[in-house]
Amino acid sequence: MKMNEKHTAHLKENYGKNILPLSVLENERMIAGSPNEILYFYRKDIPIGKLKESIIKTIEHYNLFSSRLIAIGENKFALQYCTDGAVLNELPPLDAVSRDLSLEDIKKMMVHVKTLPGEPLFAITGIPVKDGILAGISCSHTVADGISMLLFLYAWMCITEGRPFLPPSPQRLFKGLPVDSDKIHRVFLPSLSELSREIQDKAGHYEKDEKLYTRREFFSDEFLADMKRTAQQENETCSISSNQIIISFLLKKYHDHILRDTEKVRLRNGINLRDLHPDIDPLHLGNATFTSMTEFTRKEIHAMSIAQIANRLKETIAGYRNEKFAKALSYLTEYGIEYNAEVLRQHHKAYNSETDINSTNLTHLSDLESLGLSSNIGTILDVSSVVHAGFVILKEKNGQIFADVTSRYPFVQE
Repeated sequence: MKMNEKHTAHLKENYGKNILPLSVLENERMIAGSPNEILYFYRKDIPIGKLKESIIKTIEHYNLFSSRLIAIGENKFALQYCTDGAVLNELPPLDAVSRDLSLEDIKKMMVHVKTLPGEPLFAITGIPVKDGILAGISCSHTVADGISMLLFLYAWMCITEGRPFLPPSPQRLFKGLPVDSDKIHRVFLPSLSELSREIQDKAGHYEKDEKLYTRREFFSDEFLADMKRTAQQENETCSISSNQIIISFLLKKYHDHILRDTEKVRLRNGINLRDLHPDIDPLHLGNATFTSMTEFTRKEIHAMSIAQIANRLKETIAGYRNEKFAKALSYLTEYGIEYNAEVLRQHHKAYNSETDINSTNLTHLSDLESLGLSSNIGTILDVSSVVHAGFVILKEKNGQIFADVTSRYPFVQE
């Protein structure tokens, strides 16, 4: 079914109201992709109904989280504001305490969203247990990056606790009224078979639900301090961060295991444009990130020290983490952030599971106490995005930094 003038007029009339077009980045890289997911444990004795009420109130402020995906042209998509855009899934209580449940078992109970036309793009699964409530959060990348999910989670906990919070930036919010999803015209909801072969293949790959394995590495303050001293001994002008040391250590230790059939390795790191672009608000919702890539050969990783790897990583990120590049890459429109397609395609390559390792620092996400909430409210148990090879760096409430290493191959016991 093709769009006619009436359908085009409908889109133009509702852009910025209850329809927000996706950016070039979102259209080209995020359709049919795996969601961002957080497993949160709320440790207070509270009726799950109250948590559900506070979620609904939070979504009223963060209305991007009540979206469904629609098609607005060939390989072009948008968020449609819907009354039923978010899935709130409440499960029966479990006769167990949270620590007795495995992450894998909990994830199997969750609703996992799909970034396809007509599908809800945000879901929370509530699972009452003896010592609190587990909340499994699944969110499409087209709705939110990691920072946006943090802002939503923070606001949700503030509303639950009756505390004030900063509302999100209006730069990418719906400004009109939502519609019921069953009122969306069929022309905007093509089936998977009507979409491009690339999207069909991507959706099929995600549906395979390939088993992945995780190993956790802990990093002491002493280890990080020692690595910084070693780096300075190698190069007196070298100044590298703890994050760069951790990533370099993990790359050197695990690259042979998690990438087995490639001589080229691409290390991917997210860069937050909110910190760099003068027009983008710090509380901007949606996607305000860019992925830098640092390339190595396998021989180089074997030969280089951790400090040398970290220094190359630092140099690569510095080339992108500046206002000049941020402004060349992106600009603000009335619907949110848009990307310069030529610059994006030159510097931002699609994820390749055979050569790429995703590295994400979410130490800020795992400690709600640092955002002004008391430590007895809850904790984040797991943060994940389905990639075959990756490092996710997190921090416990006591300040202990650790990293979860993901691989498609099982780890050997050390």
